Amino acid sequence: MDRTSFYNITDVGNGSEYDHLYNNLSKFNMLYPATYYRIKEEDLMRLDLVSYKAYQTVDYWWLIGVVNQIENPLLDMVVGDLLKLPSILDIYQFYKDYSLR
Repeated sequence: MDRTSFYNITDVGNGSEYDHLYNNLSKFNMLYPATYYRIKEEDLMRLDLVSYKAYQTVDYWWLIGVVNQIENPLLDMVVGDLLKLPSILDIYQFYKDYSLR
């Protein structure tokens, strides 16, 4: 699942681009219990590693960032911080309900 699946595409000049102002990412809702993960030294700046440890795929790194309001993994991750990890069932439902492609 690619996060660009939740962005509208708008025509600009002779091409098109993703509309970052209007997207479905803010509609993510957690209905199932979350799990939690404490950031370790090797996880710093690497939400992809956290995603792999939690879901056995790096594909959900961006969703972990959205849920935990991490805008910049280089600055917003600290060893010992607790990350909320959404249930895979919530992720699948979100994709089903809000994917635009």
